Amino acid sequence: MKKILVTSIACLAALTVTAQADVFLPGHEVAQIVVGNTIEGQYRECGAARNDFVEYYAPDGKISGKERACNQAGDWTNYGGAWRVEDGKFCVNLGSERSNGCFDYEAAEDSTLTRVGEPGVGNTKFKIYDGNPEGL
Repeated sequence: MKKILVTSIACLAALTVTAQADVFLPGHEVAQIVVGNTIEGQYRECGAARNDFVEYYAPDGKISGKERACNQAGDWTNYGGAWRVEDGKFCVNLGSERSNGCFDYEAAEDSTLTRVGEPGVGNTKFKIYDGNPEGL
């Protein structure tokens, strides 16, 4: 499965690079990458209101996640949310204090996905893992 995921991301990245620089992945292609898998990332650079997070994107449209203060051991807090594809973009709803909305994404060959130009945040890079290794 890991090989399939990396190959899919590589193919999508190649398509993105060969097109214009401002062309982003369509929402259904982002869904092909993340649904049934887990992403890990950081909301902002270390500092105030910055958290590490891990999220599992279930095929039924639900998101199960956990977060903790930047670079701290333990003390994860669980949360839930939902994902959807709308107007050609991949959209997330994770509650009032987290990033919500429909965003642009870019894929890279190193099993990463980047949410681009999020208001107040900038770019957020996610590492992608096969399945649900955290049991979310």
